[in-house]
Amino acid sequence: MKNEVLMQTGIFYVRLKAEIDPKEFRVERSGKTVFVGELLTTGRPYPVLAVEYLRGSDAAYTLYHIPIDNNTIEWMSADLFVFARD
Repeated sequence: MKNEVLMQTGIFYVRLKAEIDPKEFRVERSGKTVFVGELLTTGRPYPVLAVEYLRGSDAAYTLYHIPIDNNTIEWMSADLFVFARD
């Protein structure tokens, strides 16, 4: 087992942050800018299926892969969410 990387997986749940107004906050989706309220419901927990950490030359970003309300799966910025505790 020398030099092996062990990976664990598990689903956790997140919700939109309370201070985000889904009718005003916009995100880019499939090359278009849309309101968060068109994709997600306030207060609803969403399962995170995967996490991606991207490091650019000037910043680092974390993305969550979550199923959104129209039954598709999208990468969304982790900055929009808090952990759902219940």
